[in-house]
Parts: sequence; C-alpha cells; structure tokens
Amino acid sequence: MIAFVVVFSAFGSLLHAEEERPTVEHVLDFLKEKMPESMDLLERVKEEEGEEGYAEVVESAADLLMEYLEIKREEGAEAAENFLDEERTGVRMESLVEAWHEADDEAGKREIRKEIGKLIGAQIDREIEYGHRELEKLKGEVEEIEEELAEMKESREGIIAEELREILSDEEEREGEEQEEEEEQEEEEEEGDGEDTIKQSWSQEKNYARPYWVNIPALDDGEALPVIIFLHGNGGNARGLQRMILNRYPKVASQSITVFPEGYRESWNIVSERSKADDRAFVEAIIRELAERDDVKENDFTIMGISNGAALVNQIAIETKLPNIKNYISAVSPLNGFQYDGKNFKSRGEENNYEEVAKPLVGKRLLNISGTNDPLVPYRGGPSKAIPAKGGKLPFVDAEESIFLWAKQMGYGGKKLSEPSKVNGKIDIFSYLDGDVVHFKVNEHGHNATQALSQELLLEFLKGE
Repeated sequence: MIAFVVVFSAFGSLLHAEEERPTVEHVLDFLKEKMPESMDLLERVKEEEGEEGYAEVVESAADLLMEYLEIKREEGAEAAENFLDEERTGVRMESLVEAWHEADDEAGKREIRKEIGKLIGAQIDREIEYGHRELEKLKGEVEEIEEELAEMKESREGIIAEELREILSDEEEREGEEQEEEEEQEEEEEEGDGEDTIKQSWSQEKNYARPYWVNIPALDDGEALPVIIFLHGNGGNARGLQRMILNRYPKVASQSITVFPEGYRESWNIVSERSKADDRAFVEAIIRELAERDDVKENDFTIMGISNGAALVNQIAIETKLPNIKNYISAVSPLNGFQYDGKNFKSRGEENNYEEVAKPLVGKRLLNISGTNDPLVPYRGGPSKAIPAKGGKLPFVDAEESIFLWAKQMGYGGKKLSEPSKVNGKIDIFSYLDGDVVHFKVNEHGHNATQALSQELLLEFLKGE
C-alpha cells in the first residue's frame, strides 16, 4: 500500500482540535498543497484497486496526519518535521522505484538509480545527525550526574545530620498518623468497605496476598444482594476505579455488593501483559468466598471490566465453569485474536499459548461497549497500533462480529445484525436473544466509550429489561 504524508503547518485552522480526525477533504487539501506528486499515485491506486483501495489510502494519509500532530504535541515541531521528512522520502522512494522498473533504457535507469542513492544517503545523514544530537544529550546528563555526585560527597556529613534530625523529630508524628490510619481501616471494615486478600503463587511471586475491596450497602431488611465485580484497566488500580464507580453509579452501588480486585503490577494477565498471574483463579476465588455469605445471591454475580479488565472478562467467560456468574460486561475490548482464532474460542493456557479449544458456558448474558474512533482497539478489528502481543501488536475481532460470536455461543441461530436494533443518542444498540447479548456501538467516541454507559443503561441491562 502506498504511504502518504500530510503536512499540517499551513492548515491548522482546518481542525478545531488536534484530537479530531481530519475529513477526506482536509486530507486531499494537504496532499495537493504539500505533495502534489502523491495525487498521481492516489489516482493510480483508484484505477488499479478501485474505490475501496482509494479509501484505504486516504485513511492511511489521515493516520499520518494524526501521528504528526501527536509527535508535534509530545516532542515538538522539530521532531514532527523530521517525521515528515522521513515520510516524504518514503513516498519519493516508492515513486522512483516504480519508475525504475518501468524505464526502458539503461541511461534512464542510471539516472533514477542516482536519485535513489541520494535519498538513501540523505536518510543516513539524518540518522547520523540524530545520533549526534542524542549523544550530546547523554553527555550533558552524565555531566549533571557527576556534579550531583560531587556535591553529595562534599555534603555527606551534613546530609546525615539533617536526615537524623528529620527522622527523630518526626517519629512521634508518624506514630500518630499510623494509629489514625489503623482506626480509619477499622471503621471502613465495620462499614463493609474493607480490604480482603486471596493468596496465590506463580512465576513472579510466592504466597502473594492479592487484595480486593468489598462495598456492602446498608439495608435494613437483611436482603440478599447481587454482586458486581469491577476490573480496572491497564495502569489503573482498584481504589481509583472504586471511587469512579461509586460516584458514577450510586444507585447501582446501593442495590448491589460491589467488589474491586487489584491487578498485579496494575495489569491483568492477557497475552503479553506485565502480570503473569492466574487472574481467572483469583476472581473465581473471590466469587467462591462471597457466594458463601448469607447476604449474597449466590447465582447473581456480574463481572464488568474496562480495557485490559474487559479482556479478562472475556477470558473468564471463555474458560470458567463456575455457575455463579450471570452477567459479563466488557468495555472497550471485544474478543482479541488469541481468544478467538477465527474458528474457536481459546483458553489462555499456562504459558499464554492460547492453543486449547474452549467451550464457554451457555445461558449467560453479555454486554459489550466499543467506540468507533478507538485508537487502541480498532472497532473494525485488526491489530492495535499500541498494545503489544507475541510477534507484534495485539489483534482484535471486529466489535460487531465479536458480539455475534457470543450470541451464537449462547444459542442464537439467526443472521448477524447489519443494522442496530435501536438507537439511544450516539449509541447504536445491537441486541440478540431478547436483550441477553447486547453490543453498544458508541459513535464519535474512542477508548473512553465507557462514559456513554449511563447508570440507567447499566441498570436496564442488569435487570434484563
């Protein structure tokens, strides 16, 4: 596929914000103004590959513009311009190579060969210049470290004296703070907002106490309640998600016991994440413990996850044999290409090899939420641009195909829905099996599509209305 570069400098007014995706008209304006030769290539693609190929190339050009904007914002104008130079070189190189193959005489081939050599030389020169700049930065950092070490050496005795004064003077204050923390923890436990742990051992840890937090609403009649387990995303944590959920869904929290497990190293073990723990066993152990309580409806558990947490929700739905789980909610992560290989659901396996065919339990209810503009998890499937996996980037199943696969697993025998069952604002709702298997297509949203899941919509799904 032909690569295109898009230059932003003279056209900032065309986009209201750097986060917005450029329209086809904007992309073509950039190409015409800054790379007119690319228009010939674009027309050639249109002739050879048709409208579909043409649209794909325009999308690639839009991606390059967005990448340029991101580099400019994060690394500065110089880095962004260097990026554009490299992309221009790529387009020019492809054009020259094609011309070389089409040239009939040797003299013409020699001239083209010289031009290609110049482009390669310019690229090497840029890399050498970049290397020199990085080397100078490193030299400056080394000098700063040497100066700091020299200052520490000269001030060693003074630093020791100052640390001693601070440690000894603050000892009583710290003891008081520790006592206050212990009292607060006791109060939380009395109120049903306490920390519990499940001990596990795996390659990274031995007999490791994995924490989770449980919130129990105050009810007068001692009624048994459903349980919702919330799984945070990669880089998140249980307490942060707990604050968000309790603020966003207070009515849900008042009608259910809510649980917030903590992923090891702020991640859940899916394909190539930092954690290598058995997270399904962790969640299942929590469910077994809670199901023994008198105030819990033992067969009314829901698991909801966001991003990496949603990937774990999918994996649990694929593998678990526990009968207690009624609902699965995956936010901004449909099935990935390891969990479903095009023919079968797959178990993770001890070495994350995803080789064993799995048979998910039937009769379960599932809800998936995905954003059409998600830059991390492509709505239409394919490899992520950022999430790593074995051999490259993590591939995903098309979001609408993913929910159709789940519907078939749960007993649906009809055709895949090509149009939404109903529309709620920016959400196209695809509903199978009388609302037991549902997909929310959140238009104009990216990896933040969970924000579209209002408390009313969440309650509607949980109650099966």
